[in-house]
Amino acid sequence: MGIITTKDLNLYYGDKQAINSINMDIEKNRITALIGPSGCGKTTFLKTLNRMNDTIPNCKITGEVIFDGINIYDNKIDPMLVRKKMGMVFQKPNPFPMSIYDNIAYAPKYHGKKKRELDEIVEKSLKAAALWEEVKDRLKKSALSLSGGQQQRLCIARTIALNPEVILMDEATSALDPISTYKIEDLMGELKKTYTVVIVTHNMQQASRIADRTAFFLLGDLVEYDTTENIFVNPRNQKTLDYVSGHFG
Repeated sequence: MGIITTKDLNLYYGDKQAINSINMDIEKNRITALIGPSGCGKTTFLKTLNRMNDTIPNCKITGEVIFDGINIYDNKIDPMLVRKKMGMVFQKPNPFPMSIYDNIAYAPKYHGKKKRELDEIVEKSLKAAALWEEVKDRLKKSALSLSGGQQQRLCIARTIALNPEVILMDEATSALDPISTYKIEDLMGELKKTYTVVIVTHNMQQASRIADRTAFFLLGDLVEYDTTENIFVNPRNQKTLDYVSGHFG
């Protein structure tokens, strides 16, 4: 069993079923990529992993998501605690309109951390996101003054500040230039030494470069899930072969 295991996981928006009976083990300290055409359910699936779909009206989820041995959809589980352990980085960088320092310190301060602890958390998180050397002399400057790539790494640092076990990334490089994308990909390789990383990407070259395992989604179904090499070189399913070879999608 992986750090996250889904069992017969289904999600409905009203009468429309968006993901269909997904059974999947996500391995610890690995990068898992979710690929597939637009509307195939990969982002919806990603957001079920830390209960981010809970607030959507008429959204119904059945099945289980087991994280650290506990079903996170048990009624006794606080979704906020789940999201603290499984942080999300979104497609478009979304720094808070405040200083670089306060972006990182905001959540730990809310959870009761004091100034000395906050200083340590900010430095550690920025170093983990490979941003410390670039911003250490301007921590009181607005986060909005950073470049797009720096802002995205700041958002990763902000996620790290809460000491998660899992980092979920929803197309985290699609709005970035190639150089910034390379830096984020390089960073992911470092992050998996400490965290489990799950990414949604439309960029199949990116998945093939950085992912240890890849899952191919189509029309809400998990068509195939295997090592990245097998998915791209020797897929078992014809639909997977058609997609990764560019015949559709």
